[in-house]
Amino acid sequence: MTYQLCVIGAGSGGYSAAIKAAQLGAKVILIEKDNLGGVCMNKGCIPTKTLLKSAEKWQEVQNIKEFGVFVERAGYDWEKVMERKNNVVYQMRKGLEKLIKLNKIELAVGKVRFISKNTIRLITDNPDQERNITAEKIIIATGSEPFVPPIPGADLAGVITSDDVLQLDEVPGSMVIVGAGAVGVEFAGIYAGFGCMITIVEMASAILPLCDVDMQKRMGLSLRKQHITAKTGAAVKAVTRGSNGLSVTIEYKGKEEIIEAEKVLLAVGRKPVFASEELDEIGISYTRKGIVVNEKMETSVQGIYAVGDVTGLSMLAHSASHQGLIAAVNAVGDGEAVMHYNAIPSCIFTQPEIAQVGMTEQECEKNGRKIVTSKFNFMANGKAVSMGETEGLVKLIADSQTHKLIGVHIMGAHASDLIAEGIVAVQNGLTAEEIAACIHPHPTLSEAVGEAAMGLFGNMIHQINMKR
Repeated sequence: MTYQLCVIGAGSGGYSAAIKAAQLGAKVILIEKDNLGGVCMNKGCIPTKTLLKSAEKWQEVQNIKEFGVFVERAGYDWEKVMERKNNVVYQMRKGLEKLIKLNKIELAVGKVRFISKNTIRLITDNPDQERNITAEKIIIATGSEPFVPPIPGADLAGVITSDDVLQLDEVPGSMVIVGAGAVGVEFAGIYAGFGCMITIVEMASAILPLCDVDMQKRMGLSLRKQHITAKTGAAVKAVTRGSNGLSVTIEYKGKEEIIEAEKVLLAVGRKPVFASEELDEIGISYTRKGIVVNEKMETSVQGIYAVGDVTGLSMLAHSASHQGLIAAVNAVGDGEAVMHYNAIPSCIFTQPEIAQVGMTEQECEKNGRKIVTSKFNFMANGKAVSMGETEGLVKLIADSQTHKLIGVHIMGAHASDLIAEGIVAVQNGLTAEEIAACIHPHPTLSEAVGEAAMGLFGNMIHQINMKR
């Protein structure tokens, strides 16, 4: 049977591409070797945010006296916490399964092997069900897997990845997290919220290396408030057996130091999943970072596209989804869709959240761009005060000549929701004056964005300008 489109991988990029192509009238087959939803739904976004919400609820209970509410004999049941996480994932997966059926997409379970540029071999547990699948166009969306650095002792029991940490039977008493990127800092907040003593070890000079400098500084203070120790500019030399489970030897400030912990979480990033020998056979170009694609998400072989983590361009679920839409339109539609990366938001679900879009102040300085920045603190926002969540700020970066917003950075409650306004502004080249002219409802957290915009080339109402 010949299909107009074959999509390999049913993660965020793959299923989005399959659904879009089906909506455009194409006959589509979607192949997945594991669970529907990929990393995001099963081992990333959804389960981690579910655990984070449980951690937040537990912290709220412990600090609820501030609101005049008293709770006796409070506690948590880790088994129930994990059960809820699993139920949420299952519910989302079943919803996706229905969407695939409603869009009349054929779903096949198994692994694949390329036979030619238009034909793949479906490999299943039952050899009798194996078959060749021919498609006019193919989209590769095979995702990524945790990268395990070459650290001596990384294979010891108790050394875990971001996949493993979602399946722990109990909250460990202590944990060393290697890597202070989004994944490492998020898990630090989750497990610290349940009482685990956390030490983060980061090779870079600051936590959250891809974030704006002001967000790095503020989050550093927040981590200390959560009793999380962060050692930056530190390198892990080895992991060995220790008195409390594991001993982590690090080089920190020119000296060797040993940290004892029950678990060691490796959170140093992910690597794309693809079979290089198969790509070589059909002529698809790739690098260590991933499969090479153009702005239309097409590989070096005409008619074969790649989306999501496997490209290594932007390892975010929403990036993968949008790449999937672009690839589908180009594969079975008018072929004129182009992927842009200048306004891809990044959300870090820490406590409090961080969200950003566009350029950081460091990037602007590196590129010699003349800018104006403005910051508005959440402690001056009425809604934040009433919520008891005043930690954080909104920082806007604008071009000093055009006044267009080129960077929006938010740390605080619901930052991942508030960033939507920043995305629209950066994507469409809106100016500070245009954002400031919009009436932001009161009392809401969104007023902080409006106030920061006022402060770029004018004056704020509820705070002395923090402009430079």
